Amino acid sequence: MSNPRLLVFSERYWPDGSGGELATHLIVNVLSREFEVVVVTGTKNPSKVPYVEYIYEPLLSRWEKPILWLNVLKLIRTERFKKLLREADVVYVPRFAFPLIPYAKKMGKKVVAHLHDYIPISYTAVVLAPYEEHKHRITRDNTMLECSKGSKYCMGVSLLWWLPRLVRRWISMADKIICVSKRQAEIVSDQVPELGSKMEVVYNPLPQELLRAEPCKELGETPTFLYLGGDSYIKGFYILLQALRELGKQGIKAKFILTNKYRSESLEKLKRLNEKYRSLEIRVVGRIEYEKVINLHRRAWALIFPSVWEEPLPYTILESCILSTIPITPRVGGVPEIIHGTPAERLLFSVRNVNEFVGRIEQVLSLHRGKVLDIETKLRDEVRKRLNVEAIEKKLLKVFTET
Repeated sequence: MSNPRLLVFSERYWPDGSGGELATHLIVNVLSREFEVVVVTGTKNPSKVPYVEYIYEPLLSRWEKPILWLNVLKLIRTERFKKLLREADVVYVPRFAFPLIPYAKKMGKKVVAHLHDYIPISYTAVVLAPYEEHKHRITRDNTMLECSKGSKYCMGVSLLWWLPRLVRRWISMADKIICVSKRQAEIVSDQVPELGSKMEVVYNPLPQELLRAEPCKELGETPTFLYLGGDSYIKGFYILLQALRELGKQGIKAKFILTNKYRSESLEKLKRLNEKYRSLEIRVVGRIEYEKVINLHRRAWALIFPSVWEEPLPYTILESCILSTIPITPRVGGVPEIIHGTPAERLLFSVRNVNEFVGRIEQVLSLHRGKVLDIETKLRDEVRKRLNVEAIEKKLLKVFTET
């Protein structure tokens, strides 16, 4: 007897995208043990799981949400889509192709939706932290975030701010909704209580190569800090600039390695800080391959993560812990769930509090290398237990196989 058939619709697929797409790839690998899996994606060259069929769909290649949703509605009317859907037992929507959910339900299919952000309650899919202070102004925050990007984005949010209401209606038709942290589930269900009964909290799996690898730290004499957020507002780039300025004023000797995308004006600000405060070495390596980012952890004393939104379950933090790099992070989203009870919990700080952030960096600077290595080993061991591979996989399979 053949395995049941799982149809995955994901407009982006790893290595395109970021944490959500990586999670989809890893989950497909888990589900391929119990299902015949077909992935339909707008990514031309996806990383492939053995024995999984990948179909490139041009209508999924535009990732702007309104255009994507219009294209999904076009796709629904095609014979190629109808054939795939007729052959499927379960449909999985891990990103934003939500308009196909009602159609799949009409055809009697089980549907699992996966939330890696806050798209049912926020036009930008972002909720600024702390949620309790922003819960009544999410639309206003969205307008601020979009308008800061330029007039085109400002016009878009002004016209389409209501789209999350439509998303809620689509998602509410799914049989199961996976959230990646308890905090994320609490925030979404607080805004949309009717989704609460369908939610299952399942932590994202980690790449096997990370779990199998023995950390090889090469800490130099000069404390080195890793920042991976680019010049994104929600990743706290402006908080980082303020912290670097304060550390420079104090004559702190440290090295900072910055990855991801930076506009020319951001690079100029970093250059001026480098020139003004000679005790700091600020090195911008830009957007680099995932494997190279992982390799940077070998020299990092700590990861700095001054995010200002309710990060559901950032892979940046998970990878940092597993790679024995201490995360210095605010109390946002699912982060406290992961590092609760570990040595890193003592380095949590209040979101947007630059003084506390600088203070936590100084705490790491006060440690000798041996103590840093000891803390990092304990951190890795405790987080590995929390992110129990077998438990995560068992819960995932249960969500997809339960009738």
